[in-house]
Amino acid sequence: MQTKKFNEVSTVTTVNSGQYLILTDGNGNATKVSLADLKAAMLAGVNLNAISDGVFIMYHLKQNDYPYMIKPENWTSKQNGGELAEGVVVVEGGKILVVAPTEADSGGLLWSSAAVSAGGVTTSNRLTAMDDWAGKTNTAAQITHSECNTESYAPGFCAAYSRTNANGQGLTAGKWWLPSLGEMLMIYANMRKINYALSFINGATPLAEAYYWTSTEYSATTAWRLGLNDGYVNYTNKAPNHYRVRAVSAFIV
Repeated sequence: MQTKKFNEVSTVTTVNSGQYLILTDGNGNATKVSLADLKAAMLAGVNLNAISDGVFIMYHLKQNDYPYMIKPENWTSKQNGGELAEGVVVVEGGKILVVAPTEADSGGLLWSSAAVSAGGVTTSNRLTAMDDWAGKTNTAAQITHSECNTESYAPGFCAAYSRTNANGQGLTAGKWWLPSLGEMLMIYANMRKINYALSFINGATPLAEAYYWTSTEYSATTAWRLGLNDGYVNYTNKAPNHYRVRAVSAFIV
């Protein structure tokens, strides 16, 4: 099969409401190609599903309050019908995590008001911290302390987070937690996919390339954080530092 080589694009024209490129070859011969055909050719062989593989939008159907996961590109019709997205489900390596559609104010929150050994997984070992998947139990222990149990602090904000349908059913307060470092790394690994799914949800805010708190503690005065811009993992003071906070949950009834 012979492939024709074009040296330049001379003009873009509109014919009967359709847009076309005028392509000129080396002999000065012009060919009209529709933008729709050009787009299809450019996308040929590209796996468009890759960006949505392993991510879904979770909601409880108003009709029967049953939990569902749906592909992001199929969500709009459900949303237009009055359904509420509870979060973006990430499925990876046998683990399932629901990431909240919104987060604390972009200015961030304190982890706590003061030094407190709050009962979460506590380690000074980076690898041990990165392997912490106990965000739910970490947060449950941490909110028993007055220093971090209100919505002004990272653990308390996540514990109080809620997303429910018109019937009040769904991921209510108490079903969310501050992700552990392992869970936050899972979010980081799937950040582009999560933001793709979030783009379909009305009112959702994308994950930012910034530091986020985790529920994994380093000591009474410090907790681990993760930079979603470069994957940098380190620990820092629980107070007075403000960092972003994104709640997570599980796919549960």
